[in-house]
Amino acid sequence: MNLKQTRQIHYRLSELEYQKLATSASQIGLSTSAYAKKLALRSKLIEPKFNHEDAVQLTLALARIGNNLNQLTKQANQGYYVEPENVRSLRDEVNTLWQQLR
Repeated sequence: MNLKQTRQIHYRLSELEYQKLATSASQIGLSTSAYAKKLALRSKLIEPKFNHEDAVQLTLALARIGNNLNQLTKQANQGYYVEPENVRSLRDEVNTLWQQLR
């Protein structure tokens, strides 16, 4: 395959990171640039289970559940009666969210 290589990628490394890369490259007989390219092209990315928008919504739902749980806990620790329906409702929210995460 003879594709013309016209694109460049630039990134910065600390001195320690560069030395590590250069050492690894020299050990297998490649230039630092060729070694970095080989590593990048060989890497396998894992597709996220959720897109960004869904992840934001799940995070908000978890925060809401945590907030509600903290309120119920505070109420119980202060000696106030906690309605069983509130606990059931919170449990249902957790179960619904858990199903989305599976």
